[in-house]
Amino acid sequence: MIVFCIYSVSQIRIFEEFARRMPESETFLFLSFNDDGGVNETLNGSAERLSTRLEILSQLCEATTSDEIKAERKKSNFIDFAKRMPLNLTYCDILLRQKAACRRFLLEGQIDTVIVCEDGPGGCSALISVAQDMGKLVADMPFGIGEMHDYEMYLENRAEENSLNLVSEDKIGAALRKYAPKWILPSAHGDLTLFASEFVLARIAVGLDLPEPWVVHGGTSDVMFAESEAMEHIYQRENVPAEKRVMTGSCYADVVYDEIFKDEALKRAYETASLIDPDNPKILVALPPSYHGERKAEFETYQETVELLLSGCKEAHPRAHITVSVHPATDDATRQIVSDLADEVSDEWLLKLIAKTDAFIPVFSSTIRWALMAKKPIVNYDLYQFGFLTYDKSTPVFTTKQLKVAMENLKGILASPESYHLAALDVSKCSAEWGMMDGQNFERIWQTFQGHRKLKQNHRKLKKEAADKMSLAKLALSLFKKARD
Repeated sequence: MIVFCIYSVSQIRIFEEFARRMPESETFLFLSFNDDGGVNETLNGSAERLSTRLEILSQLCEATTSDEIKAERKKSNFIDFAKRMPLNLTYCDILLRQKAACRRFLLEGQIDTVIVCEDGPGGCSALISVAQDMGKLVADMPFGIGEMHDYEMYLENRAEENSLNLVSEDKIGAALRKYAPKWILPSAHGDLTLFASEFVLARIAVGLDLPEPWVVHGGTSDVMFAESEAMEHIYQRENVPAEKRVMTGSCYADVVYDEIFKDEALKRAYETASLIDPDNPKILVALPPSYHGERKAEFETYQETVELLLSGCKEAHPRAHITVSVHPATDDATRQIVSDLADEVSDEWLLKLIAKTDAFIPVFSSTIRWALMAKKPIVNYDLYQFGFLTYDKSTPVFTTKQLKVAMENLKGILASPESYHLAALDVSKCSAEWGMMDGQNFERIWQTFQGHRKLKQNHRKLKKEAADKMSLAKLALSLFKKARD
């Protein structure tokens, strides 16, 4: 039995796709460690469509007993740490309860494999820790581009809100500096932690430390499926251990491949780096949620930005077909503007829309890498001035904070079939770095996955045999002592 551990709606797609491609003989379920009712309702709908079920960690925690919590306390170095550092017992109880709930869940569900989207500070540490303690395989299947820069952006927002977790100069701060120095990030604002200092100490005390607390994939998974050469470079930079990373590709790449190669027109356009329909270029705009009020933006309102962006797309080519992928959080008024200005408003999966477009207009989305793989010219409008460096070395990704400049670039790309061809050829020079466009990504992941699964099974078998031998030895010794006495 496999459990897919999930926190957000954006993570569900990669798990859904992987589950659909698995052999029918494999059984699986989902575990959410999010307490949000709306998120879990969406995740439950996904589980039902795949004929499985969703379990919710907070609900499992309600069924834990005091004896189970005591057992988890004994398995960690909690008692020793409690003597040496000030601890928030409420935090400790929450984490111990989570570990107890996860242990029962894994035992009762006869689960042998845990698959996560990230194993760093944003992962379900309780499940990962307990699974590995029980000898289960833990595999990390990334769903987006997770970099330390994400946390830096988060801290930047917290600084503006004056709500940073600053390390104090009291006993708590001293304990943190002594027992959890790698959880501290020096900054212009002072020494910071991602979580409250007391919560970090509680994690240390109950055995939920991390090798790299400021890295998205900085945890202890047995294996991580690297999506591409470009992502491999990012993981190296982020200090993800080489022995953990395996270059397999991503199911995301297979989704794009399948969509393109089932349609002759899309296939021809991909193979020749040309427009799908020379007379009617296709533009795909991926709108982000609104961060107006939270981040700097070129225009005063989100609605004004959307209106100017779509008007610019229409001006870029008189016969362009504009499809807009609208974020679920978009309000009705903005949706109406989109509907009035675009040719199509689509709720279809963005990866499939990328396969069916000519030019892609994102706002710093992790899906840019799949557009690169598919040889689509990209105009990246940095609406909220994120300034991510992810695609800096990919010169075909044209990035600008000015909408006027972005639209001028788009107009140049679509000026003629020849200008588009040159732009697409430019993208094709680096396309292989960002994804494996061969339709075999799942097969590579599955083979790697099964290999690690078998190793874990053998390890558990050997461990059990050793334990049985030890029990027999103890029994023989006991009988010998009784006979002697």
